[in-house]
Amino acid sequence: MLRCRYHRICACPTIALSAIAALLLVGLVGCGKDETRVRPESVVQPIPKDALVVDFPDGKFGANIIETVAGDVATVNPLVNESVGGSVVIGRILDSLTTLDPKTGEVIPNLAKSWEVSEDRLQYTFHIREGVHWSDGQPFTAEDVVFTWQTFFAKKLDPDTGEVLTDKDGRPLYRYNSRSTFGQQINGQEPQVEMIDAHTVRFTTPEVYAPFLLFGGGVEILPKHILHEAYEDGTLMDQWSVETAINEPWKIVGLNMFVLEAYRPGERMVFARNPNYWKVNSAGQRLPYVDRIISKIVQDANSSNVAFAQGQTDFESIGPDNVAWVRRGEERFDYTVLDMGPSSTTNFIWFNLNPGNNAEGEPYVAPYKFEWFSDKRFRQAISYGINREGIIRGVFFNRADILHGYVSPKRKFWYNDDIRKYPYEIEKSRALFREMGFEYRDGDLFDGKGRRVEFSLITNSNNGLRVEMATVFKENMATLGIEVELQFLDFNTIVTKISDAFDYEACMLGLGGGAPDPYAGKDILMSGGRMHFWYPQQQTPATEWEARIDELMREVGRHTEVEVRKKYFNEVQVILAEQQPLIFLVSAKDYAGYRNRWHNVEPTPLGGVTWNTESLWAEVSE
Repeated sequence: MLRCRYHRICACPTIALSAIAALLLVGLVGCGKDETRVRPESVVQPIPKDALVVDFPDGKFGANIIETVAGDVATVNPLVNESVGGSVVIGRILDSLTTLDPKTGEVIPNLAKSWEVSEDRLQYTFHIREGVHWSDGQPFTAEDVVFTWQTFFAKKLDPDTGEVLTDKDGRPLYRYNSRSTFGQQINGQEPQVEMIDAHTVRFTTPEVYAPFLLFGGGVEILPKHILHEAYEDGTLMDQWSVETAINEPWKIVGLNMFVLEAYRPGERMVFARNPNYWKVNSAGQRLPYVDRIISKIVQDANSSNVAFAQGQTDFESIGPDNVAWVRRGEERFDYTVLDMGPSSTTNFIWFNLNPGNNAEGEPYVAPYKFEWFSDKRFRQAISYGINREGIIRGVFFNRADILHGYVSPKRKFWYNDDIRKYPYEIEKSRALFREMGFEYRDGDLFDGKGRRVEFSLITNSNNGLRVEMATVFKENMATLGIEVELQFLDFNTIVTKISDAFDYEACMLGLGGGAPDPYAGKDILMSGGRMHFWYPQQQTPATEWEARIDELMREVGRHTEVEVRKKYFNEVQVILAEQQPLIFLVSAKDYAGYRNRWHNVEPTPLGGVTWNTESLWAEVSE
């Protein structure tokens, strides 16, 4: 819920943003435990020998960024995190060996200044920048890289024999089963990592793996000196919790440009500049220019847009339904709204196809509904019954595109237009239901055993557009004689339901664009993935078509020729369109805004407006 106090503090146009930031920070002290804990003095190390010189005009130091963040923090541990708020914190604190060029999408050096790839493309040797330190002043070395990967693949051992414990199929059991445990395996095998010296680390992949520079090099590095003890005693997954963020945020150390200075659940996060950041401007001054980022936590994206339109925040992603009225304030509040073009985000619905049981031995989904959901004809009939054009007109005000499949048209190279599509055709829906043995009685749909067709759909309450889409979906289903119960929940509750409790029937969510490589979707598309939404972390593929997708994705990963990779990924898209495990809806167009007081703003379709945060600066009012 958006706190009125925040509006009152920020709404006054005569107060400089630096003063507003000071007021916000005052509000963070003197409350509960915060006042009894003292942040240790930061150890500021010399600028690194291999500091990266950023190619932007030099600016002035001292301004603060004020923004809003949709959703609260559930954890700051990257091995556990599933929330948007947690991702914001982690992304600002941790960093990786490689990154993406925001203009070209190519993999470029980051914490690694260079690398070599062996002729057989099985070995990757990274050379780490010398003189880089963690935010607490401790040196960053290849040991940290090796440690990070050890956390992914540490095995459970028999306490008596010391042998690796395995499941019933002979697969090793992992001590810390995170998303990376699956995501960083290469066709079920682990890459090997070794420290050559303090500034050199070498990876050996079990087979050719085309996107290793992107996905292996893009891993967020963990600090061994902070987390090794927890790694040894088995409490690693409990570290960097919400309690840490509240009471001892300085324990969350990183290599990126900010550290977490303070966190108030449901209210705000404050990030301070990392005194040991490894990028500098052309004058050799350590970046970023920004002193702090104050992130106000809101539960509603519309409230976020309102705050920006009233001049209360500095940067904003603007919903397509709000663009027209937000633009009306450009001159008065001195900001700019940008049309960033087609989005790479996706919105979709899926049914719970997990055949398991809960702790009480009851099935996650009622058996008769599970039978419905498991029949592709049911999913196809639902898809034909969705008026996507109506959603675009009524919800997005024509600022969205129909999404036929897994890949957004923005990803032009990987987009396959030659797939089965599902226009709004109610009679096709009804024909598929009749084919399944269903029948209509007074306009209501019943299955072959006389049970009314009805199900519940969950979606996140803080996304106004999604709430509206769900409402349209309910109306569309009513036309088909299906009763849909809508449940609007907070995002963290939904994450628990779809990834742990599995006590739901259908869900509507969306995904950001991610990296511009099809293998970025491995965790979603492959049957063993943690984000294989409809039935995650399968020990073996539940269906033949999922087994085929697994096989195709392995080929996408092992080939380096892009046309060959595209051929395999095209088939993946064909199967997904036919089976409809994810029923895709629309892809919104991107709009972003920023206050005109900021300099060095160079938006790109891939990087957005704030991709170069370290170089952004603004005049500071006295």
